[in-house]
Amino acid sequence: MTNKKNWRIFIIILLLSIAVPILLLRFSLINVDGIVSLGSDFHYNMISMSAIIGGFLFTGISILISAIDKERIQRLWQNNYLDNLYRAAFVGMIANVLTIIAAVVFLCAVHTEKTGVFLIKVEFITLFIGLVFFIWSIKHLLFIITRMGK
Repeated sequence: MTNKKNWRIFIIILLLSIAVPILLLRFSLINVDGIVSLGSDFHYNMISMSAIIGGFLFTGISILISAIDKERIQRLWQNNYLDNLYRAAFVGMIANVLTIIAAVVFLCAVHTEKTGVFLIKVEFITLFIGLVFFIWSIKHLLFIITRMGK
């Protein structure tokens, strides 16, 4: 029962985290021209921020693995209460890597204006997904940390 509920919640959050930035871009609520005018600094900042967030997500999974020997954490793991933590961290890390790749391609590859705008949109979408799953992972990690102390 918990497993099905976890998958439902995960899929809903994944779909929303993809749809929201696409809709924001579609209805021009994100100023892509303003991002273009920022120049390469924006992309270097995206690389830095995504690397930091990805590192935190990796650390969160490491905390989970190191705490798996605790009886309370083992019960949570065996009863599928931690599934969405590692799923969220996994999706967040992938999204952050994609943000880094899009930024590096923007900075290093020769591209047209249309391709550049596309890469900025990819950066924004993957950054948004990464942030959503980062926040969700933090929520789950705080839950685990409070359980470890008891």
